Amino acid sequence: MIGFSSFQLIRYWLAHGILDQSRVHGNMELEDIRELYFKDLWARSFFQNVIDYDTFYIFDMHDLIHDLVQSVAQGEFFTVVKSANTKDISENVRHLTFLEDGQNVSTTLQKLNKVRTIVAWQTEIDESIMCTCFSRFKYLRVVCLPRCSLQVLSSSIGSLKHLRYLNLSMNKAITKIPNAICRLQSLQTLTLFGCENLEELPRDISKLISLKSLSLTTKQTSFTENGMGGLKSLQLLIIFKFSNLTSLPHETSYLASLRTLWIEQCKQLDLGNVNYQGTLLRLQKLCIINLPRMVVALPEWFQGAANTLQVLLIDTCENLEALPEWLASFTSLKKLVIGVRTTFPNPREGIV
Repeated sequence: MIGFSSFQLIRYWLAHGILDQSRVHGNMELEDIRELYFKDLWARSFFQNVIDYDTFYIFDMHDLIHDLVQSVAQGEFFTVVKSANTKDISENVRHLTFLEDGQNVSTTLQKLNKVRTIVAWQTEIDESIMCTCFSRFKYLRVVCLPRCSLQVLSSSIGSLKHLRYLNLSMNKAITKIPNAICRLQSLQTLTLFGCENLEELPRDISKLISLKSLSLTTKQTSFTENGMGGLKSLQLLIIFKFSNLTSLPHETSYLASLRTLWIEQCKQLDLGNVNYQGTLLRLQKLCIINLPRMVVALPEWFQGAANTLQVLLIDTCENLEALPEWLASFTSLKKLVIGVRTTFPNPREGIV
């Protein structure tokens, strides 16, 4: 069995243009379309052992299905290891996975020019290799480099105008993201989850006009004006383990399209320290976990989601005394989860 999360899988679909919003589904929201696709494949037994974690699914793909996929896409996938035989590598390779770094990597890259996906998981990748990839593969759509001990991200990544998915999660040595990534006008997913030493977000992040999903950890105490708060296309926002953050963005533009908000382990964050009252929200899923500064009651501005909120999860908020009476007016609420859950899934395993 091979394990996956629905969040990552669906973001790959989006990055490679597999989910077509306009051709078949009319005016359906993309969030609803992706759920439709996933559940259809689930019903057809492509996925097994599916576990619903309120905002995403964890599931297995049977080895036979995995082997079938690789057979159908023969020649499009290649895994880079030190012992890999690169003599017979197909020029049609579109998806590269790095399991090891080695001397033959540069030789391998020189034979390819159609690569669309680069994945390295818990693999130390030399910065020069990434620079080569960014300069050679101009049509990259997915760059996934979690836990790769990255210290520096080359500014040459700003030339990848087709890039839609960038995952740098759990690279704890990285302190700065080059402002060049703000030139990525097609970027839909940016994951900086668990980058605990990242000083701040790039100054021009509001220029990422296509960004729909943002997961982040930084050391900043507040969000700058005309920064993250100006991301008008954002549908999912995860704010995780901000040790110094005291307030959400004061601009409300980022709330316009937001469907899922996940806030966890932000010891100084006061959710009431913003003037969002009267703002109409489209939130469907709201997760609040381990926020000691959320005192007594939920913020009043949550009432803006009274007609849309479907899932509300509150965990390890020790100072929360009671739920507000106005929660009874939430007509779309389907699931309410409250309490300390020691078995709660680590979001880095499923969400990012």
